[in-house]
Amino acid sequence: MASVVIIHAADDTLPARALAEKLRQAKLSVIIERQPGDQLREALQSAPVAIALWSPRSVGVAELVEEAKFAKGKTKLVHATMQSAAAPEPFRSDETVNLTGWRGEDDFASWRQLADSVTKKAGVAPLPPPAPRPPSGFFQPGVPQGAAAPAPQATPQQARQQQQAPRQAPQPAAQQQRAQPAPRPQPTPQPRQQAAPPPPRAEAASGEKKGGGMGMIIGIIALVVIVLGGGGAYWFMTQNNAAQTTAFEDVDLGSASAIREFLATNPSDEEREQARQALAELEQQQLDAARDANTIEAFEAFLRDFPDSSEAIFVQGQIAQLRLQEGDPNATTTLPPDGATTTDGATTTNPDLVPPGTTAPTTPGAGPAVIAPPASEPPAEEPGTAPTP
Repeated sequence: MASVVIIHAADDTLPARALAEKLRQAKLSVIIERQPGDQLREALQSAPVAIALWSPRSVGVAELVEEAKFAKGKTKLVHATMQSAAAPEPFRSDETVNLTGWRGEDDFASWRQLADSVTKKAGVAPLPPPAPRPPSGFFQPGVPQGAAAPAPQATPQQARQQQQAPRQAPQPAAQQQRAQPAPRPQPTPQPRQQAAPPPPRAEAASGEKKGGGMGMIIGIIALVVIVLGGGGAYWFMTQNNAAQTTAFEDVDLGSASAIREFLATNPSDEEREQARQALAELEQQQLDAARDANTIEAFEAFLRDFPDSSEAIFVQGQIAQLRLQEGDPNATTTLPPDGATTTDGATTTNPDLVPPGTTAPTTPGAGPAVIAPPASEPPAEEPGTAPTP
């Protein structure tokens, strides 16, 4: 079986396959899809005919031009162009068939020309003539409606047979009219139906599903993060407020130090006012209790809890008076925090607690302050009298 090699670009594989399928009807072995190189040249050396298929994508490929030059020296080369492309410059004078517009029709003139050239060069029988096309049923200009379609032209062989056949005597017109069959009614033309658009590819649909599913997952994760973050913030604020409220409720309102520690935690304005009021009430309660007890220990306990009280001077005076009544030589009371003894054992005396006309002791063991009567003033002398010696 004779073989034909089609030289084409990789981008022109589909047109090359269609051309090879039509050439196989002439009992030819068609070789296609060979890249430029040793395999293609080996096939060209053993093939009687080669077709160089040129398109706008292949005319500028130098490797294909070189392979076509090699084929021209080894076999019979036929050039075929498509898509209005022109053969490369070295082959402008060679035999070229223009297949632009061919869609695989058997009666396409350029295809018939290429098929006759290839079969003749390969030494095989030509392709049979194309079958006549059936009438389309549409209006044809120049043909009267109701008239039969023109008969196809006879081939040269059929014309010779008709000439050799004996001529028959003409029949009368009446017999010819009876012998003619009734004309067939022309089929009513049917409107063309537009083809339905192809369904979307499964890959695109799956891609959209994947993309949509991923977007939904991301949205759900973001929503969960927002809900957890907002809920956590709300819970923290609630617990913080509750902790502050509980802290004030747990404060020992009978301890001045506990109330002051709570005030140092920077509570809210309302709780701060409540704490201050509770501290003032506790101060008044302890002062009243110290007065009722009327003991040095009670008054000293009050001064320890409320050293900055406005009643501190009064309390210190009460302590000094109680010590005088008990015969304590150190009857004076020191102002806290100056109540500590000095290095020599002396006690610092609060001058505000020293009774008028007394002198505060400065040495340990000096005893209570001595109350001295005020000095009497000398009698006034009458004017004009001499001073008494």
